[in-house]
Amino acid sequence: MKLLGKTVKEISKLLNRSKSMIYRVLTRKTPYEPKLRSGRPRVTDILSDIRIQRMASSQKMSVREITRTSRLQISKNTVHRRIIESGYMIHVKMARRLPLSKLHISKRLKWARNHIPYGDKWMAVLFSDDKKWNLDGPEWNIKYWHDLRKEPRSFFSRQSGGGSVMVWAAFGFNGQVCLAFLGGGRILLNTQKH
Repeated sequence: MKLLGKTVKEISKLLNRSKSMIYRVLTRKTPYEPKLRSGRPRVTDILSDIRIQRMASSQKMSVREITRTSRLQISKNTVHRRIIESGYMIHVKMARRLPLSKLHISKRLKWARNHIPYGDKWMAVLFSDDKKWNLDGPEWNIKYWHDLRKEPRSFFSRQSGGGSVMVWAAFGFNGQVCLAFLGGGRILLNTQKH
């Protein structure tokens, strides 16, 4: 992100980490090197460490998944330590936003510019949206191992069971439509009134 021209403050806000932690990572001259210590020897070698770090970065696997799929007899704590030792992997909350590409953004801007002179036609336009709340837990608390050398990941919606509640609302020139609860693929209100 630093290479993309982001400031420490912006990176801190994006990754939900303190500015001092971001500054320490950016000013580190070499990757994290643990101090030599006596005691129990390491369970993993350098190649295993690299493989573990690659799984967390490229394959976007959790510590539990890496522990299960690796051919080593290692604990989740060992996997966690090896990821941290890379010096460029941090565990962060995934941002919730639309996955808009540059093409999407340019098309949206073009549409908006084309409709600026719409005039009185806006009186006949109705804007509507729906929102789904999952009942099996908060979808805003998805965490992942973020590689500081890559763009942050984001999500828009989660596909899982466990039940949900969906609502729909709209507004236009003459006011707003009452909030409607959606169920079974149809609106649960008398739409002829609105």
